[in-house]
Amino acid sequence: MISDTHGKHRDVKVPGGDVLIHAGDFTRFGKESDVVDFNAWLGELPHKHKVVVEGNHESNAEWAGRASTYLTNATFLRQSSTTVSEPNGKSLSVFGTKFFWPMETPNPYYSQIPKGIDILVAHGPAKGFVDGKLGCTMLLEAVRQIKPKLVVSGHIHEAHGVTVCPDVGTIFVNAANARRGHGHMGWAAEVVELEGVEPKGRDHP
Repeated sequence: MISDTHGKHRDVKVPGGDVLIHAGDFTRFGKESDVVDFNAWLGELPHKHKVVVEGNHESNAEWAGRASTYLTNATFLRQSSTTVSEPNGKSLSVFGTKFFWPMETPNPYYSQIPKGIDILVAHGPAKGFVDGKLGCTMLLEAVRQIKPKLVVSGHIHEAHGVTVCPDVGTIFVNAANARRGHGHMGWAAEVVELEGVEPKGRDHP
């Protein structure tokens, strides 16, 4: 998991794995040349599945509505989901949100997150979990209802890290790589191992 690379993605050492998740802010203020090179870089990485959501730096870019056409080497999620599957038949469902600033009143877009998903990717973190005290109350409420295995965010650079919500069991990751400003990739990629689920309707011994 990586995030907040701000055009400096090539400075981030990314370990191998099955799924690569980028939680947004892959450009500097929506710079088009950044997204073009970011997509090229994604194509050079070995991960079978690559999932990307927008950050605040992309949400208002001139090309924001066409982001998926730029990100041909990844699955771009904006209020949408995908399923990543492995040859052993197990899979993980992933939902990615649009970028939202923190809210304390109901966000109707969070009601679009389907129950039963395994991974939730939202650029801004949930309140109280790797958020530097700047997270979203409404996102936390959604997580408590949905209970995903993993929530991946970024946005608050200094809050980089991993923690677990004990009463829900959800792992929260702030995967921001930028550590000092936008140009210093001082935080490492984060790795979490998750067990996939068996497909419904399949018989197993």
